[in-house]
Amino acid sequence: MKLITTLQHFLSLASLPLPLPLASAQLDKYAKLAGLSYFGTAVDNPRLYNPQYMSALQSSDEFGSLTPINAQKWKNIEPVQQVFTWAEADAIANTAKAGVGGKKTLRCHTMVWFKGLPSWVETTYSRADMEHILTAHIQNLAWHFKGRCYAWDVVNEAIDDNGVFRQSPMYKAMGIDFITFSFKTAAKADPSAKLYYNDYALESPFLSPGPKISITLAMLRTVKAQGGTVHGVGFQSHLKVGLVPPRSEMASTMQQFLEVVDEVAITELDIRHSPLKTPSTRAMWEQQARDYGEVVGACLDVNKGYGGRKCVGVTVWDFTDKYSWVPSEIPTEGEACLWDNNYVKKLAYWTVLNMFKSAAGVSKRAAVNGTDSESETAADHGVESVVTGRARPVPREEEDQGGGTRTVVATTLATAVRVG
Repeated sequence: MKLITTLQHFLSLASLPLPLPLASAQLDKYAKLAGLSYFGTAVDNPRLYNPQYMSALQSSDEFGSLTPINAQKWKNIEPVQQVFTWAEADAIANTAKAGVGGKKTLRCHTMVWFKGLPSWVETTYSRADMEHILTAHIQNLAWHFKGRCYAWDVVNEAIDDNGVFRQSPMYKAMGIDFITFSFKTAAKADPSAKLYYNDYALESPFLSPGPKISITLAMLRTVKAQGGTVHGVGFQSHLKVGLVPPRSEMASTMQQFLEVVDEVAITELDIRHSPLKTPSTRAMWEQQARDYGEVVGACLDVNKGYGGRKCVGVTVWDFTDKYSWVPSEIPTEGEACLWDNNYVKKLAYWTVLNMFKSAAGVSKRAAVNGTDSESETAADHGVESVVTGRARPVPREEEDQGGGTRTVVATTLATAVRVG
C-alpha cells in the first residue's frame, strides 16, 4: 500500500518532464554530423573507479573528447621543482586512447594558470628565473603528451572580471610578456597541438563588470604581434540558469575572436541554478534546457555563418551532477549538468541532442524510413518542444536487466525515483 501511495504521489507531479537513464548515447555522433569535431566532457581521476560513470564516459557515440579537470594542473604535475608526476594525467590520457568504439580526442588543460600552483611557484622571482621555470614546466608537459593532445589550454584566466591582468607570480615577474612567452614555448615544444587561450565571461560583455572582452582581444593581438602562436580561444561558459546571453550575442562575440584566432570552442560548459530551489519545477527544467540550447546554438550558428568549422566543439565540465564542481564551491547553487546525480538525462540533454540532429538534417521520423535507426527526441520521451512550452510528463516503463519493467518518474532536478 505504501509503495502504491508513493507511486501515485510522484505521478501526481504532472508538471515535471521526464528524462531517461543511461541510454541512447548520441551527443558526439550527432555533433559531428552537425559539423563539429567533437562533443566532449571533462573528467577527474576519482571518477575512473566508478563503473556506472565509466559506462557513460566510454561510450563511442556520447563523448568524443576528454579534458582532464585537475590532473594536468601545475600543482599536480610538478609539485616539487623539476619533479614531475604523470600517473593521474596518464590515466585520463589512456582512458581517451582506449575509448570504447574508438580513440577519443584529448583536450589538455592547463599549462599556466594563476590558481592550482604549487607552493614553490607562489613566491617572487626575477624575470630570468620565471622564464626558466615556465620553459621547464611547459616543455615537460608538452613533450610528455606530444602526439596525444589535440589542443592545449596554454594560458588560463589571465584577466579578471574587471578586465585587469591578474597579479599572478608569472605576471609579477614578466608582465603581459609571460603570456607571449608561454605560447612561444608551447609552440616549439609541440608544433602539432592547437594552442588556446581559455577564460570565462567572454561570452557577453554583460557577464563581467569591466571590459574583459576588449582587453582579452587586445591581449591576443599583442601576443600574436610579438610572434606568439595562438590558434584558438576557449569560452568556458560556466553560466547561470536564466542569465545566459542570447544566442545571437554569443555568436557575435565568438566572431569577434575569430578575427584574431583560427577557431573557438566551448570548453567548460555547465549552467547552474542560482540559487538552487527545491522542490524542482518544470519551469526550472525548461529554462535550463533553453539556456543550454542558446549556448550550443551559438556555436552552430558561427559555423553556419562561416560556412565551415570555426566553433570546433563543445565540452561540458563533467556530465553528471554527482561530480559537479558547483556545490562544493557555491553551496547555494547547483544541478548544472546534463545528467542528474543518478545519471538520469535531463531535458537539457534532449534539447542539445535535438539541436544537433536538426543541424545535421535528421528528422524525428527518419527512423520510419530506415535512415536513422537511433533517432530519438525529447518528444519521444514524453517531452514536446521546450520552445513551445508543451512539455508533458509521461510515466514510462522500461525493461530492466531481469526482464521485468520499472517505472521511472523524475521528481527533482537531481533525483529520479524508480518504483517497481
